[in-house]
Amino acid sequence: MDQEEERKTVLSTGCPVEIVEKLLSFAGRYRNTLASDSVQKSRKFGTRAILRIAKRLAMAPQNDGSENELYMLIDRSILAEFLPTTERAVLEILLKESNISQGRPAVQL
Repeated sequence: MDQEEERKTVLSTGCPVEIVEKLLSFAGRYRNTLASDSVQKSRKFGTRAILRIAKRLAMAPQNDGSENELYMLIDRSILAEFLPTTERAVLEILLKESNISQGRPAVQL
């Protein structure tokens, strides 16, 4: 699937455009790192994973937590907690470059 077709498909979920742009920006950067030899080829971030994230964010009410939720959904989708330290550091850099930050943690009372 080419980039424009993927963009149209993800936008059809009803997810806000600015979140879709951040998500696709990250996906492009992440996929480019998969081309290097240092990363296992089994760690994909495909269109299906992107669609799941976009659908989840489209269902959620838009509030200040959407940025944090995008970070958490990507983190879970890639299974970042199981990545080696160096790959985890690269993932954090890619998220920063795509303007996706963890934000502040939610307060539980």
